[in-house]
Amino acid sequence: MILLTYLRSLSFFTLIIIGLASCEGSRSSSESALPLARGAAGEIILVMDSTAWRGELGDELRQVFMQDVPGLPQPEPYFDLRYVNPFKLNDVLRSAKNMIFVTTLDNRSASGERMRRFFTESSLTRIESDSTFFSYPISNVFARGQKNLYLFGVSEDILLENLRVNRKQVRQHFSDTERNRNLEALYKSGEQRALERELLKDHSFYLRIPQDYDLVPLEDSIQQFVWLRQLGQVGEPDISIVVTYQEYTSEEIFQPEGIMGFREETLGKYIVDDNPPAYMTIQELEPIVYDTINFNGKFAIEARGLWKLSNITMGGPFLSYSFVDEVLNRFYYIEGYVYHPSNNKRTQIREVETILRTFQTEAEYQDSQPAN
Repeated sequence: MILLTYLRSLSFFTLIIIGLASCEGSRSSSESALPLARGAAGEIILVMDSTAWRGELGDELRQVFMQDVPGLPQPEPYFDLRYVNPFKLNDVLRSAKNMIFVTTLDNRSASGERMRRFFTESSLTRIESDSTFFSYPISNVFARGQKNLYLFGVSEDILLENLRVNRKQVRQHFSDTERNRNLEALYKSGEQRALERELLKDHSFYLRIPQDYDLVPLEDSIQQFVWLRQLGQVGEPDISIVVTYQEYTSEEIFQPEGIMGFREETLGKYIVDDNPPAYMTIQELEPIVYDTINFNGKFAIEARGLWKLSNITMGGPFLSYSFVDEVLNRFYYIEGYVYHPSNNKRTQIREVETILRTFQTEAEYQDSQPAN
């Protein structure tokens, strides 16, 4: 199953590279003259024929982009998908941060014909001749900072099949886009370089730390455990980042019971509340969702679920990654969790993911530094 996932991912991105080489997006003006992209985080403008939007193809696109994010206490979709008829695509909508254009060559409606105007003759010829070619991304078509994705097929059935096989990878295009935007916003005002160097020296890992996160002081006897926290004002989110590790001894640690057992042992021991007495644990309202991913070139297990204090005074979602530093033979468990009662938490979990994804082992960090 792991190999199949990687192969599908490789196939999808190979298609993207081919698409970029084969499809030439025409632009009426230079990028510098374009307006700045705007819109809410996580919003996508989707342009396609209205009949197709109401049919099976629209259902599949809603499944791809509006599926609920796993591990959140309230239902929240990955993206807020906003449908637009191609005849109603005005200048305001064209300046959106994220846009998707969908068409199939067997759609002979007026909207279908209009959708084909977004494609060059050479790209239409390529679509007709290659049923595996169904997608390509491009940036700054109508606005600076805009991310566009074109989805297409010679027929609706062929496009549907390609979407079903590559559902996760298609969605990942905009997930990566949102994370890159978060990365820029999080560190725009700077980061805590001194603390980053301290963690690198004391724990042999590197993590980019935003300005508003503090290192939680722990007892001197506590080793192999780092807790960073953004403690918001009343009504604002309380976000924590935890990095903990131990010697890697067996691949059994990557089983769900191994990962969560390690989590219970470490977070349950060090993240506690004295008044009244309580400790960090798992909230079992919903099952934890696991996925095998490529984490900065390393095999990793992603876990999304719900946490709570044992006295049920606090709780919320968490996101974690488990992987091995082969140079140090060290098993890492890194997690971000959110406390923001009575509020949606998709935005905060995306912030957590952005920070966690900056993690590097000491060897990776040193390799990434420019040569003297």
